[in-house]
Amino acid sequence: MNSTKQRLASSLSLLLVSLLVGCSGAASAGDNLLFGISERFERTFGNPTSTCSSDVTITTKLISLSEDGDVNSTFSTVNENGLDDVDTDGGTSWGYRSFQTCIYPNAPFSGSLEIPVSVTSSYGTRITSLKTFPAPDVAIPTKLTFTGNGVTQRQCFTFTAVQDPDRSAKVDPMTVALGTMVQKNGSGEEVSGTYTGKDACDISVAVDDDEGPGVRVSNISRVMEEPGPSATATNGTFQVKLRTAPTANVTIPINEVYDSVNASNREGTANPKTLTFTTGACPGTGNWCTPQDVTITSVDDLEIDGIKVYTVEVSNTSSSDADYNGIKPRNVVVYNRDQSVPGYAYQRFDATTGTTGASGGSINRFATDESNRFGTKYSQFQIKLRTKPTNTVTLNFSSNCGNKCNILTPTLSFTTSDWNVYQTFQVEGKSDSANTGNADYTVSFVVSSSDATYNTTVAEPTFSVRSCDNDGTNLLQPCNFSGSARGIVGNVLSAAEGGSTNIWMIAQSAPASDVTIGLTSTDTTEGTVPGTVTVSSSNYNFMESGGANQIVLTHVDDILVDLTQNWTVTTALSTGGLSYNPIDVYAATTDDEKSFYISHVGNTREGTSNTATVSVCLGGNNPTQPVALNISCKSYSAGTASAGECGTITSSPITFPVNSEVEPGNASDSGCASSAKKQTFTVVGLDDTYSDGNQSFDIQLSMVANTDTNYQNATSPSDHSITNEDDEPAGKAIFVTSSSYNGEMTAQGVFGADDTCNNNKPGGVPAGTYKALIVSDSAGGVTNDRVPNGTNWVLTAGYHYYRCNSSGYTNCSDEHSRLFIANGSAGFDPTSISRSFSTVGDQYWTGMTTSLTAATQVGFTPACTGDGLTYRHNCNGFTYQNCPSTPSSYMYGQTWTMASNTSVTSQEAICSALKKLICVQQ
Repeated sequence: MNSTKQRLASSLSLLLVSLLVGCSGAASAGDNLLFGISERFERTFGNPTSTCSSDVTITTKLISLSEDGDVNSTFSTVNENGLDDVDTDGGTSWGYRSFQTCIYPNAPFSGSLEIPVSVTSSYGTRITSLKTFPAPDVAIPTKLTFTGNGVTQRQCFTFTAVQDPDRSAKVDPMTVALGTMVQKNGSGEEVSGTYTGKDACDISVAVDDDEGPGVRVSNISRVMEEPGPSATATNGTFQVKLRTAPTANVTIPINEVYDSVNASNREGTANPKTLTFTTGACPGTGNWCTPQDVTITSVDDLEIDGIKVYTVEVSNTSSSDADYNGIKPRNVVVYNRDQSVPGYAYQRFDATTGTTGASGGSINRFATDESNRFGTKYSQFQIKLRTKPTNTVTLNFSSNCGNKCNILTPTLSFTTSDWNVYQTFQVEGKSDSANTGNADYTVSFVVSSSDATYNTTVAEPTFSVRSCDNDGTNLLQPCNFSGSARGIVGNVLSAAEGGSTNIWMIAQSAPASDVTIGLTSTDTTEGTVPGTVTVSSSNYNFMESGGANQIVLTHVDDILVDLTQNWTVTTALSTGGLSYNPIDVYAATTDDEKSFYISHVGNTREGTSNTATVSVCLGGNNPTQPVALNISCKSYSAGTASAGECGTITSSPITFPVNSEVEPGNASDSGCASSAKKQTFTVVGLDDTYSDGNQSFDIQLSMVANTDTNYQNATSPSDHSITNEDDEPAGKAIFVTSSSYNGEMTAQGVFGADDTCNNNKPGGVPAGTYKALIVSDSAGGVTNDRVPNGTNWVLTAGYHYYRCNSSGYTNCSDEHSRLFIANGSAGFDPTSISRSFSTVGDQYWTGMTTSLTAATQVGFTPACTGDGLTYRHNCNGFTYQNCPSTPSSYMYGQTWTMASNTSVTSQEAICSALKKLICVQQ
């Protein structure tokens, strides 16, 4: 019988191996955000006939944590991947240390909805599990009760891996089973409804042990984007490395098409496809300890499909090292943001291209002429769809041109197979028998389709076409393309100094011989033109760059501050094959000189007479009247970082007399300080009592009304920034960990507590190294000591310490959240602080009394006979929670309790108790 059992067990093992090795069915992450455990795992090891209800959303059903993970993740209603990830130590994100998943019913209901909860786990203390939303944090209950639906009604669980020094046996994942749902009416009576009798989906949580042989896999580096004109993140990377040295090379295949979402690489490709880790000293002859990059490159599927989520499989290891053969690393979840923008792509007659999106747009640089000598040469364009439609899309064209045009292409149709192939639209000019001048008209279309996106969501673009008025009595006519000014009063050809504009002289018909038109500028200091242009039988219907009929207007660059100056291109009576005087062309040149140049030397400093000296110079012309500037400190809202930094200004206003133009060699911000024509003023900063670092503030310069020809219309200078240097000692942030820990901080003791601080920084705290406000003072009896105002102490005399449990200046600054200023002994009085470290009632491991002396627990300290422990107080320097040889004998340590908003009390606690840590920036 035993032999039969053994054969049966062997057969089941072979079947399990077969499932693991031979399973090739595609898995999809589309319905679940899979963090390290793929849906294939669920299909192989879970219940294949599971029919949990989709009426209840579980934001993440399968969660993978790592003991050495460094990312804390919470559910987000803002971020597109549904996560708010905080990398606690910066750099590579090596998996999740804690993860929050949320549950909420989808459909409306009346009364209440109850979902039973049961937890099955073989992890023991390796995972902490809490219900963390809505606040406060409590143990996971046996039942969830909802009175409303939707994400705002969510209830969330957070799972946290506890890092221990033990190499743990592999066990089945934790299961949080959500049972059969019960609906009740307002009186608490069971009723039948949408959810009655259905099972919500379960949650599975696995922990990756970080002791012994193993593979460490990071998260993908970012949310990626499909390639596109606005895409900036078309690839992402994750890293893989071994935890210990192998005795033989280890290979790991990468399978990016494991998930059906990425079948045939329609969402992304991976490179490389295989990783090899070699033996030997590392770094050195071996590479097993060096992270290897896998790059996932996004692919544009040209379909409108939102953000796609799929799993890249990090396959089983292969090695002749038995410890490293057959290890299954965690998989990686990839996010690919859709950049397939519905809309249209077009190509003009001159091969220039562009696109429009859902909001449509206006497209220009087209022209027809009313004598129809251009034909469709400058008005035709090609068009196609940017994304694949679900059905045929027909464009029905029309125009508001009246009698000025004929549409030659009334409709274009795009099918699901030729949607990305250009088709040509044509329109030609037509005489309206009137001379009203050049004018623009639009060509537009209306979509007819059962594709909802193109039929209703996407706005159709319009095409603007310039109609050149060369019919009637207009034998010669200057004209250009839509999008350019027409060169008439009220619509002048304008460019900045040094620029150019263009217009062409066209004719009503081909002249019998060349026609010459003389040109002159009314102000050659602002603009010049060629002396003549020529219209011939070969260019009378052309508007091409370099043509003899092209009028190039050059907008002259001067050194004057003269704002915008108007001028005119005067046309003469033509000679040659045609005698006709065409209309004049109107132009303007805009100024490129600065009205003012500004610089400063020196910075202000709190508590001193240090000044910043600001130099101001006038731009490139001499004023004929005095020009004055009022100087003032910019106003900031009270409580912001820059408020209260700007002090006295001497003097205001500053006045520039007549003929005070800056010298050409000093006509720049940096050169102004060397100018003999400069005006100066000084600024002194204000002194505050906060350790707020160097802060910048702005000086505002406002021009007084004047009568100078040029400066009366000039713009006041931009605000000028000054830095006020801080004179307080350094300010340092303090935060309290959101999780609680027992008194055994690993074999590193207080240094292990430091690691916990650095691995659990909340978002928004200043960068840098943090250490725990915790002491041991064992006189060398433990590996790492920490002594108040002595060995490894965390505070510095005179420094300002402020609370920073969230981001923002009002939540994280000495001005708004000061806790204390360290005294000359690098200490403080915890019974009299400015505000609480965290919520009143919170408890912290500190090892200290309220006089900042290392505490001893004389009445509670066990002997731990035979263990060789000499100190044993404060959890033996926070290295043990109980005696190694007698686990039932627990040690004790000193804690603080936040008794009020300004005071803590000190008391002893058993070392198995869970307390928070106070973390101090160094």
